[in-house]
Amino acid sequence: MLSTLIKSFSRSTPSLAGAQYRAYSRQMPMMYPILLSSTWIVAYVHTDIAPLWLTVAIPSLFTAACVLRMLHWLKAYETIPSPEEAAKAFRATMLLAPIIASSFTVWSFLLFSYGTPYTKSYLAFYMANTVVVCIFCLMHVREAALIVTLIVNGAFIGFFAWAGQPTFLAMALNTALVSIGMLVVLSINYDDFARRIAAEADASAKQTEQARLMRMIDDMPVAVMTADPIDFKITYLNDASRKLLRRIEHLLPIDAEAMIGASIDIFHLVPDRQRRLLSDPTRLPHRIRINLGNEVLDLNASAIHADDGNYLGPMLTWAIVTSEVEAENKIRYLAHHDALTGLANRVTLNDALLKLTSDALTPGALLLIDLDGFKVINDTLGHKFGDELLVAVAKRLSELCESHSAVIARQGGDEFAIVLTNVSTSQCDTITSDILTRLSEPFVLERKRVAQIGASIGVALFPKHATSAEEVMVRADMALYVAKTAGKGGVRYFTTEMQDEFVAANRLENELRIALSSGKGLSIFYQPIIDLRHRKVVSREALARWYHDELGWVSPATFIVAAERSDLILKLGHHVLHEACREAMSWDGGETVAVNISASQMGRSELLSVVRSALDQSGLPPERLELEITETALLRNEAASVAELEQIRALGVRISLDDFGTGYSSLAHLRLFPFDKIKIDGSFVRDALDRADCASIVAAVIDLGNRLGVATVAEGVETLAHFNLMQDLGCHQVQGYLLGRPSASPYDDILNPDLVTSS
Repeated sequence: MLSTLIKSFSRSTPSLAGAQYRAYSRQMPMMYPILLSSTWIVAYVHTDIAPLWLTVAIPSLFTAACVLRMLHWLKAYETIPSPEEAAKAFRATMLLAPIIASSFTVWSFLLFSYGTPYTKSYLAFYMANTVVVCIFCLMHVREAALIVTLIVNGAFIGFFAWAGQPTFLAMALNTALVSIGMLVVLSINYDDFARRIAAEADASAKQTEQARLMRMIDDMPVAVMTADPIDFKITYLNDASRKLLRRIEHLLPIDAEAMIGASIDIFHLVPDRQRRLLSDPTRLPHRIRINLGNEVLDLNASAIHADDGNYLGPMLTWAIVTSEVEAENKIRYLAHHDALTGLANRVTLNDALLKLTSDALTPGALLLIDLDGFKVINDTLGHKFGDELLVAVAKRLSELCESHSAVIARQGGDEFAIVLTNVSTSQCDTITSDILTRLSEPFVLERKRVAQIGASIGVALFPKHATSAEEVMVRADMALYVAKTAGKGGVRYFTTEMQDEFVAANRLENELRIALSSGKGLSIFYQPIIDLRHRKVVSREALARWYHDELGWVSPATFIVAAERSDLILKLGHHVLHEACREAMSWDGGETVAVNISASQMGRSELLSVVRSALDQSGLPPERLELEITETALLRNEAASVAELEQIRALGVRISLDDFGTGYSSLAHLRLFPFDKIKIDGSFVRDALDRADCASIVAAVIDLGNRLGVATVAEGVETLAHFNLMQDLGCHQVQGYLLGRPSASPYDDILNPDLVTSS
């Protein structure tokens, strides 16, 4: 039983064990003096009737033992034991309690046999008082009090009940009833004590946890504050909040250090709505951004509830997000505006078109503007000046449209768009005319450089030409394409004929795509190039031809333009180059083959690999291949194009400058790259007989070629007079219908055999 009681104590919580120790360590020193004084009084009463070993010797032993225990408890009075020390002290008490109780009980029964009726009654009173004292002094160690009661009163009751004397039986019964009552009271008091200690421990744990939580909140990098839900006064600020408040202290009516107890209304110009939110937990959590001077605050309010669910108040986490808001606004601005010019971008343009076409009763127009001559300036003066020019164009367009309801956008590159709302056709005419006039005026750029450009404009009217945003864009683009094709500096309104032409062009493009995939209908014709000195064919120019089952022979001017509008020009160029190299291998005279390279093939870092592939697959020696490059083609990424041509020329392939004199800065291109041949544009040759200026240009080019050691070829030789003139001027080679038309390999269609010596 004793071991069971000891184990029950070992299962006590640390807080309960410590409280028990502190309680009975204060009461135990009082128990021993009371016990000893009563014992010596009993011994004195029995001095004359009992032997000295009972009246002196045994009480003296009791006194020595009790004094030692009393000194032990007096020493432990102010100590705060650990749970292990409290358990050890309890085990000692549990072991000593039955020993002390048994010793005093046996001593009492030994004295009982020597006593008179009075002394026997006093012994019964002594034993009852001893139990009462022990119960009250051990009340916080219920197990020890129970042991003492069972041993002393159990023996007392049993002894007197066994004696059979009515008075003793009554005393035994009375003692039993009192003992039971005292044990019940002891148990109730102990349970109350245990519950109180548990409640104190729980409160202490909660307080510790709350303190730890508050330290954590104080150390959080997030600013936190709490407010009273009734009067909305600030009740708590963590360190992060205090730091942020110091940053915006100049914007607040009170100092940051005086914020505790201040109203949270200081953050709001109109606080009523915020008060309604913060006072009602059902409306939380809630997030809001507020402007405070030049700063932006981001506040997140959440509800704090007690364990019983009662609303304690709002907790606000907040931050100064001025820089983040500025970044968001910048991102939002860039998402809807062109970064270079500040105009609207495609997204905003599309939104404007959707808005325009949503109201069929409000007429409007879309103007697509393409700058004429911008690419030349951008490539020659550099992208910095090109960007400066685009900004200047944007400024002029904005000034022109100030008095109109307009959205001006840059679509990319040198393309601009203007959405006009509530305009008539006549107003649109005026606006487009003003745009052409203003954009054709010189632009003075940085370093006083002057740029001269023009513009082509395509117009689609709403709802006359289209009823949806997509249709308006497509049809304005059609009109712009026609304007650019017709010549620079023009305006074209969409017409149904344009639609028909584009449908036909798309069909032609699809048919050409099928022909390139299957190889059906495509062939290569060759036009001879004659050496004037030896009167023999020295080269043939490869020219693509296409025969369609339904359309018949399709003009090169038609299908090459269709190819250049799409990626088909690359496939067509690849096809012509490979086929020309393959067929040239079958020519007996060793003539060179000249292949035209389009602008789309230049500057893409692909031409070198295509040339190598054609030479490798055909076996044609590189020196028998000539690539004809127009000046316009060189303007597309000029540096990359020249670098690629140098690599091709290093293979042994010859490079010719085609249509010389028709491009931009022809002489500059001769200085830029060491061409093997110059081909004089046929327009100069044809007019040389009638126009002295054209004759002078042809003569100058031939003389320039002779001085540079570059062969010259005159294109467009159609009459004998042309032939004789070119011969007189010293031209090296000629090409034209006088000598031979393009024909299929391997035969040359020589029209004047007298002028050409057969091989």
